[in-house]
Amino acid sequence: MKLKRLFILVLLLLLSLHILVSSSLDITGLESTQNTYMNSDPTSLNDFVMESSANQGKVFIVFIDRAVLSDFYNANTPNLDLLIQQGGIGLMTTNTGGSRSQRDAYLTMGAGTRVSASDKSPLGLHLDEIHQDINAGDLYKQITGKAAHGDAIVNLGIAQAIRNNKNRPYTVSIGALGNALKQRGLRSAVFGNSDTNGEYKRYLVSFMMDDEGIVPSGKVGGSVLMEDHSRPFGVRTDYSKMIKSIEDLWESVDVFAIELGDASRAEDFRYEATDDMNQWYKRVAIEEGDAFIGELIQSMDLGQDLLVIASTLGSANDLAVNNRLTPVMIMGKGFSNGLLVSASTKRPGILTNLDISTAILSHYGIGRQGGQLGNRIHSSGEEMEVEELLEYNGRLKEVNNQRAPLLRSYVTLLIILLIAALICIFFLRKYLPYAEVFLQFIMAIPISYLLLPIFHSSTLAGSLSLSWILALAITALLWIFTKEHSMMVKNGSYCIIITILLIVDQLTGATLIAFSPLGYDIISGARFYGIGNEYMGVLLGASCTGIGVVSQYLIEKGRSLTFLLLLPIFALILFVLAHPGIGANVGGTISALMAFSSFMILQWKDQIRLHHLVSIGIATAAFLVILFLFDSSRAVDSQSHMGQTVTLIRENGIFELVLIAKRKIEMNIKLFRYTIWTRVFLLSLFSMAILLFRPVGIFCVIKEKRPLFIKGIVSGVIGCITALLVNDSGIVAAGTSMVYLAPPVLLAIIEYLPDRRNRLPWKKVAS
Repeated sequence: MKLKRLFILVLLLLLSLHILVSSSLDITGLESTQNTYMNSDPTSLNDFVMESSANQGKVFIVFIDRAVLSDFYNANTPNLDLLIQQGGIGLMTTNTGGSRSQRDAYLTMGAGTRVSASDKSPLGLHLDEIHQDINAGDLYKQITGKAAHGDAIVNLGIAQAIRNNKNRPYTVSIGALGNALKQRGLRSAVFGNSDTNGEYKRYLVSFMMDDEGIVPSGKVGGSVLMEDHSRPFGVRTDYSKMIKSIEDLWESVDVFAIELGDASRAEDFRYEATDDMNQWYKRVAIEEGDAFIGELIQSMDLGQDLLVIASTLGSANDLAVNNRLTPVMIMGKGFSNGLLVSASTKRPGILTNLDISTAILSHYGIGRQGGQLGNRIHSSGEEMEVEELLEYNGRLKEVNNQRAPLLRSYVTLLIILLIAALICIFFLRKYLPYAEVFLQFIMAIPISYLLLPIFHSSTLAGSLSLSWILALAITALLWIFTKEHSMMVKNGSYCIIITILLIVDQLTGATLIAFSPLGYDIISGARFYGIGNEYMGVLLGASCTGIGVVSQYLIEKGRSLTFLLLLPIFALILFVLAHPGIGANVGGTISALMAFSSFMILQWKDQIRLHHLVSIGIATAAFLVILFLFDSSRAVDSQSHMGQTVTLIRENGIFELVLIAKRKIEMNIKLFRYTIWTRVFLLSLFSMAILLFRPVGIFCVIKEKRPLFIKGIVSGVIGCITALLVNDSGIVAAGTSMVYLAPPVLLAIIEYLPDRRNRLPWKKVAS
């Protein structure tokens, strides 16, 4: 009876919360959710302080915007080819705190955290330039109350940029990169623009400016352009003047940031010209930029200097098909041939745009400023041909495009089949054999989704067909091999298989999860490594049910799964979830600890009391403190967000922990209303709750006949509720865990039902 009351209470609370949240929140779409989620993972830390040499060298960062890796590959770029051979290459995420635009991208990279720019952010002007009939120097003083002097370049959107981001639930330092360089006594300069038809597009200034909106020097005006009526908007970059401007400041400047605007202008001209001309303009812009880079390389000392080539944003056509990764190439001090990587992603060949400013600072041994989230970029030691990197880019794009429809199709089917199974249990019992097959099919799909990358299909229709064929094959095979066993054993087979597959995949680098529809989407930037919340929930529910089934099966065979055998199993799953270099899932670790501890207490005491939960909570907190401290003691490039969180708190105080908690709570509330997994979770919980009472007494029979199986289910539900409460996307984990909790309960009920009766002859069944 206590168990029934607990289920009813939890169900009523969650239904009330769902109604309340649905009526009070307005979520505009997945993009805003993903941006917030990305910021919920705290990676901003002063994680390295390196010794700087007597000769610190110079940094050159060249932006060729609105281009993706295939654009560079298809152009004739001998100097970039040389750079790739001698340096590193990778793909960069382009997420911001606002839209996918150059103005948001540059401001985000300069701040080192997700921010949104203003309409005036592209207004980077020399003091004597005119805007709205007013001298830029005077305008800047009107905006800030301060005067800029000398050769300074000012950003007229600084005030709006700060205002737009002041209420974010995390630390934001607009101009963090420029500030860090200025405080170290390093001088920066910006060159080039993407101006069109008298419209100022000096995006680069917002990347290099300090918190006052100032860059010490450079050339961003019309003097670096030349008239050319064969090019978009009748102008193109004058590379001879660009080189001359750089030479003039060579001795006095440490960091040179260069915006080669012709590719951007070609993109802005796309609606005016034919597709063939647009491609030609883009290719010529890249090839001329390559020649300029060749001259730059000849002037550099690659033993001391650093050269970074990047594109902040892809073309409109690429963005339309969700190809949101852009190329980054780095050559110079500390870099060797191969794929680039950072601690932000831990995936060779993948970087975030937040890592760019950190790469500049790390060259000079400068620690990151408050709020910066990027990590040091370094060579991974792994090599990949450009053609292979292009194929990798294509696979990631396919995952991004296929993930949502594959998940929607599964959840829709899951909901329909759960409802149909309930209808069969209460009204149409002659169809129960079909319900059994369909419920098992539900549990087979997460297995097929995990195996889907092995049977790669580039189309949505192909992936959907393959996944369902795989699920049908798994269902059929398990039906054949377990036909002589009880329904409980059949349930346990699915749980054990997915548990083993997930553990093996995590221990071997998570290669399946990275390309699975139920895994994480690298392009969206929510997670790059470890086990995501979707499969964390699957592992939680499946392991609890599986352990309950195995325990019950052994008892029925005259044996038992003792604590000495249970502990290694629990320890292995916890190790996979908790280890910073494997699962790296804090919420999953807490949930698993609660679930596994509950199972052991139920084995020992047969019921869970409040003081048991308090003891588990204290033990979990102690375990997490040790885990976080362990991760923070590891090498910086090996740390996950756990160790980085410790450093963040050390740097900025305990208030950062409050901000992290606030972000996670806000995200969970949003997702509770938005995600399709909410429906799965609530329907599953409702199904389990109603079956406690109807058909009358049947749950008591199952509990009496298969107590360890029920204890596994109960511990899984406890872990599921914990996952809901402690994860920033807890409803997702709670929903996926129910896939291996609710169907096994329904199948257990079906096993004890007669075909056409509303009540059971309990004594006959019990015997």
